[in-house]
Amino acid sequence: MSVVFLEESPTPIYARIARALGQELARRGHEVMLVKPSGFSTATFPEFLRGQQGAVYLSTAGSNVIQQRAEGRPGHFFEEFPGRLVFLHQDALLGGLSFEAAQSRLRAWQRVAGRSAHLCIEPDSVSALAAVGIGHAAWVPHASEFAATTPLDTADCRHGASFVGHALPWSYQPRMANASLEQLLGGLLEQRSAQLDTALHPALLPWVDRSLSAFSGMPDASDVAVSRQAYVHWLRGQCNLRTMAFRGRLLEQAAAAGMTDVTVYGGDPAYLHRVDRQATLGHGIRHEPPVYDDAAVHGIYRSSACSINISSLQFDHAVVNRVHDVFMAGGLCLTDRRPGLPELTREHADISYATPDELHDRVRHFSDPRHASQRRALIAAVQRDVMAHSGYPKVVDGIEQVLARM
Repeated sequence: MSVVFLEESPTPIYARIARALGQELARRGHEVMLVKPSGFSTATFPEFLRGQQGAVYLSTAGSNVIQQRAEGRPGHFFEEFPGRLVFLHQDALLGGLSFEAAQSRLRAWQRVAGRSAHLCIEPDSVSALAAVGIGHAAWVPHASEFAATTPLDTADCRHGASFVGHALPWSYQPRMANASLEQLLGGLLEQRSAQLDTALHPALLPWVDRSLSAFSGMPDASDVAVSRQAYVHWLRGQCNLRTMAFRGRLLEQAAAAGMTDVTVYGGDPAYLHRVDRQATLGHGIRHEPPVYDDAAVHGIYRSSACSINISSLQFDHAVVNRVHDVFMAGGLCLTDRRPGLPELTREHADISYATPDELHDRVRHFSDPRHASQRRALIAAVQRDVMAHSGYPKVVDGIEQVLARM
C-alpha cells in the first residue's frame, strides 16, 4: 500500500472527484493525505514536495497547484516531487493553456516520464502523450458519486426537460481575430452542429501540420512533436471557448423544432465574474438560478422527465460524468452522440441524439406518460451498465495498475 497525496481543489466538481477517489483509495488500504495548497507559500510548497520520498502524488485537475510553474524557478512544482506522480485528466489534456504554456507543460511531463503516469477520459489524450514519447498513459472512464436511485414515474416528475449548466445565445460566441482561423473553427462548429458526433481533433491536424511546415525554427523532431500537440490542443481550447454558445444554439434549435417545457438551471455564467448580466435563450426556454448543492442537483435529475446533456467542445469521444450522474440519480439523460457511449451502455441508441431534431423527438417521446414503463426500464438498464463499466473503483483500478508498472 502507498502513501497518496491528493490535492484539494476549490472547484466543486474537482473537489467531488478528489473526495470520492480518496475514499476508494483509503478503502483499499492506502494512506491518503489531503494537500491544501492555500496553507503553503511558493517557497514552502516546493520544500514540502521535496521531502516526500517514496510517496505518490495524485493530481485530479490541470488547475491543481502542483501542475503550475513555480514562480522564479525553471520548472513546474511536480518536478520537485521525488516520488511517483499520477495525473488524472478529467478534461482536455492541455485545456485552457496558451500555446507556450502547453509546450512547457508537455516538456515538463517528458522530464518526469519515468516516474509518472497519465489517466485520461479522452483516447486522443493517450495518443497525444505517446506522440511526444510519454508511454505511461491509459484510458479510464468517468464516474459518479451518486448511488443508484429508483426512478420516478413520468407523471410524478415535476419538471419537463432540464438542462443544468451554462448556455448562452449563439451571438455571444467569441471570434478569432485571424480570419483564416475563424473560417476554420466556424466551419467545424457548423459541421458539429449539424451532426453532433463530428470529431474536431482530426480536422484540426492538417491546419497544424501546414502551419508548422512553414516554420523553419524547429529542426529537432522532438520540438516538432511537442509543438504539434501544443498547437492542436490550443486550437481545441479555442473551440471549447464557444461551448456555452454552442449549447444555447442547440437548445434553441430543438425548441424551435417544437421541444417544449425546457428549463435551464444556470444559463449565463456572468455572475461567476461578478458581471451584472443575464443573457437568456429564446423560443420559450425558461431560466432558473444555478444549482450547486448535490442533493438539489440530484433532485432535479430525478424529477425531470428528461435531462439534456450537451458535451463540452473539448471532448470528441468521452461520455462525461453528467450522463453517469443523471442515470444514477434515477433520471433519464439524453446526450449528444459520443463514440464512447456504446462502450458504456448497450442502450446507447435510445439515449443519444445526433441532431437538434433528434433531441426534440426523444424529449417528446420520453416526456409522454404513455411511455413511462419504457422510460423506467431504460433508466434501470443504463444504471446497471454504468455500475458495470464505470465508477471510482475502476478509476482506482487504473491508478493501481499504472503504479504497479512504475
